Amino acid sequence: MTPKTTTQPYPPGTRWTVINRNGYTQTTELCLYAEPNYATITDDYTPDEISAHELWRIWVDKVAGKAHERWPDEYRPGEVTILWTLTTPSSGNVHEAAPHTRPLPPDPELVRMFGRAYQPEDFLTHFKVPTNADTGERINWLRLPVLDRGWNATTADTGGFIQEVTGWKPSPLQPTMDVVQLGRAAGLYVPDLS
Repeated sequence: MTPKTTTQPYPPGTRWTVINRNGYTQTTELCLYAEPNYATITDDYTPDEISAHELWRIWVDKVAGKAHERWPDEYRPGEVTILWTLTTPSSGNVHEAAPHTRPLPPDPELVRMFGRAYQPEDFLTHFKVPTNADTGERINWLRLPVLDRGWNATTADTGGFIQEVTGWKPSPLQPTMDVVQLGRAAGLYVPDLS
């Protein structure tokens, strides 16, 4: 029996030619970084001060209803928005909002200030579409790897407690996560949102 072949994420070490709008060229690995709303709660702690499970409980109580309260026609209770950034596996010269993501609904305060919705910028505002450094193939944004995040004795990543307690990370460019679904599936605390 011949094994099935399917399209997979780009393997580690895949390098991309990145050209900014001024012509500066660099060759680098690229990946996606997912930051669920308020995941920066970790900035106030270290893993020896608070466990991933304790952070989950504090965080999920804070965010589970936020998007629905602010935009009830756009988000269900339990949905948390995810901010996507294009970056490199280790610190590098690329750190821009990822393209092809679902923007948040317009902020009424910004509309009032500017007379229109704020037009967000992303990677493609400043750079051309990257091409594979070996093959010249244009990037498929959905095949980029998503960075792993952790919160334990050896790792203290922003928002890393989510992957640490659930074992889950989002698919590339996934616009939201349902914290009630994830929490229940992982046997974690979830608030009653009814």
